[in-house]
Amino acid sequence: MAKKVVVIGAGVGGLALGALLAQKGADVVVLESRDEVGGRCSAFERDGFLCDFGVHMFSRGRSGPHGMVTGRTSGGLRWVVKDPAARVMGRVEFDFPMDIRPLWRRIFLALKLKVRPISWLGAYRLMRALLAGELVGENDRVSLHDFVSAYTRDPSVHLFINCVCQLYFAIDYRQASAGEFIYSFSHMFEDCEFGYPKGGCRAIPESFRKSFEEMGGHVVLGETVREIAIKDGAVTGVNCEENFYAADIVVSDVGAARTLDLAGRAALGDETAGRIRKMTYSNAYVTVKYALDRPVVPYPVVFYMPSGDPARVFDYINQKTVPDDPYIFMPVPSNLDPSLAPPGKQLVIAGTAAPPRASKKLSNAILDRVHETICRIFPDF
Repeated sequence: MAKKVVVIGAGVGGLALGALLAQKGADVVVLESRDEVGGRCSAFERDGFLCDFGVHMFSRGRSGPHGMVTGRTSGGLRWVVKDPAARVMGRVEFDFPMDIRPLWRRIFLALKLKVRPISWLGAYRLMRALLAGELVGENDRVSLHDFVSAYTRDPSVHLFINCVCQLYFAIDYRQASAGEFIYSFSHMFEDCEFGYPKGGCRAIPESFRKSFEEMGGHVVLGETVREIAIKDGAVTGVNCEENFYAADIVVSDVGAARTLDLAGRAALGDETAGRIRKMTYSNAYVTVKYALDRPVVPYPVVFYMPSGDPARVFDYINQKTVPDDPYIFMPVPSNLDPSLAPPGKQLVIAGTAAPPRASKKLSNAILDRVHETICRIFPDF
């Protein structure tokens, strides 16, 4: 008899898991409190523009987890990859190549980032360690700042690593795990598939949902889970506002804190519950969407690195202030997939880090600074 599985949350993870489990013969239902699937990978349409809710690119594209799920199922997700992958702007300016593994590419990167000649050897050793990906486990509890500092104190290297860390994890490199960064960085440049899904970010959850439903799975929208039901130490299903869904297995994809609320401390154990209660949120990201009446940005992505102390460029987040020179990550989705904007027009999405749960006033003030910066580097905006 097939195992009954309830997955809470129809984001990318919940739908991918549902598709993989259904493929293995499980009887799976995915419950989603909203009226659409996708979570943070959703989108909205306005005046012919298809805008991602967030500010997204995918460091491993079709070679990463999303591509792996597509390969195992039938969703048909397609990817767009451009080389050069991005335009670096701000403190320095150059086209960032897709593959930095060849030695001459790393020399090019050092020159363009303006790494001091006295720091070249340390920067080379650092890059070699990051690309090799062999120091993950032993550096899980080492901060990325300390790991980089063991190789070099060069400010250009530190700024670059701190900005990439913010892009990966939405936290400062003084908070991030060096092991996790090494894993992500090495896989990104081993795969060389930094890309964007054809059809926009919502194509990812939609492709997983298609595969899931083709294999007999069911998605129920507008169904808010109130409790994970447990009896005699075993899960029995989930209680919603009006319905009960029986299950042999319940998988929660709604975050650790919410899962603890649904299951209760006794179900997860004091140690796990204690760890969850100590967790803090990563930085938020605030974004501005530009629906332009003509193309202005010629690049697939703009990666803007600010000026200032490399270790303190994100201190404004803890201080809950507006950055003088904001870090900006700016994909141009319509340069990757022209169908995302009306003919002859351009869709640009710009984002930067902000304090978790920032007020509307602060968020808007940060976005005003982002807009000022973009208008300075692209006057045609």
